Amino acid sequence: MSKRQAAASGAAEYLTIAFTYFTVGVTVSVTLVDRGVDTGLTVGAAFMVHSATSVLAYVAVSDAGGAMIAGLLSGWLVASRFGLLAATLGARLHVGVPERVLAGLNAFDPNVAMAVREDKPGRVRSVFWRTTAMMIGGWIVGVFLGLWVGNVLGDTSRFGLDVVFPAALLGIIGGALRRRDALAAAFSAAAITLILFPALPAGLPILLSVAGAAVGVAYSQRQQVPS
Repeated sequence: MSKRQAAASGAAEYLTIAFTYFTVGVTVSVTLVDRGVDTGLTVGAAFMVHSATSVLAYVAVSDAGGAMIAGLLSGWLVASRFGLLAATLGARLHVGVPERVLAGLNAFDPNVAMAVREDKPGRVRSVFWRTTAMMIGGWIVGVFLGLWVGNVLGDTSRFGLDVVFPAALLGIIGGALRRRDALAAAFSAAAITLILFPALPAGLPILLSVAGAAVGVAYSQRQQVPS
C-alpha cells in the first residue's frame, strides 16, 4: 500500500469514527428527550460522560422502575471496562504522568483499538489522540442535533442508528482478527459473554469475558511455542 493509499485509508477510518459517534450522540440525545430528561442534564452528560452505553444503561434501569442509585451503579458497571482498556493502552503509551492520566480518562473502545495496533510509540500517541478528537467531536455535535430534532425523529431504532457503533467497531478490529492470538481471544470472550448473559446483570458478562480473552491468548501463544 502506497503512502497516499495509507493516508486515504486512515482518513476514512477517522471519518467513520466521527460519523459513528455522531449517530450515537443523536440516538442517546433523542432517547433522553423521549424520557423527559431535562435539556441541561442531557448537555451536561454530553460533556461529562462520553459513554453512550453508560447513559443507556442508566435509562434502562430507570425505565424498569429502578432507583437512581441502581441506574448509576449500572452505568458505572458498564463503563468499568474502560479501566481495562486504559491499562492496555498504558503499556503502549510512553508519555508523562499528566498525559497518561488524561489518556486514561479518554480511553474508549475505538481509540484504544486503533492505537494499540500501531507498532511505533509515536504513532500510538498520535492515532489515539486523533481518534479521540474525532470521537468526542462527533459525539457532541450528535447530542446537540438530537436535542434539536428529537421530537421529529422519535424512536431512532426505526432508522437502525443503534447498529452503527458495533458495525464500525467490528470494522476497526477486523484487521487484528487475522492474528491467531486475537482470534482466539475474541472467540473465548464471546463464548463467555453469551453463556453468562442470561444469568448475570447487564455489563458483568462483558467484564468477565476478559478472563476468556486472556485464556484464549495464552492458549494461542502456547500453541505457537516450538516443542
